Amino acid sequence: MKLENDKLIEKHDLNLGVYYFFENYFIAEIKEGEIITLKKLDDLIPLILKHYGNGKPFSYISNRVNSHSISPVDYLDCPLNSMKNFSGYGVVTYNKISEKSVHVEKHFARKPFYQFNTLEDAINWSKNIL
Repeated sequence: MKLENDKLIEKHDLNLGVYYFFENYFIAEIKEGEIITLKKLDDLIPLILKHYGNGKPFSYISNRVNSHSISPVDYLDCPLNSMKNFSGYGVVTYNKISEKSVHVEKHFARKPFYQFNTLEDAINWSKNIL
């Protein structure tokens, strides 16, 4: 992943995938075939708190370059929901199956949840909601 205009603060290769942290958003690229559960977020949450725990507004962008699974009901208990400075979820999809999954997932999200066809559109959305 290469972005022209925004400065990458940190990149972390964790169990679930690779996470890119920027000033007001972070991007996740989950590994192929992973099944995301709340328990598997244990190594990610401290990084989110490190970067955005000071109250700085931020959003989460899932760049779905690989196929993976998530239980939509896990959105109900996601720790991001309790962070007042968390602005919402942006999901970049590249095929119809992923788009259909997003339509189901968004019904369980407690924060704004949008689907995009390009990473650039998701980043622009993220900057405009802050």
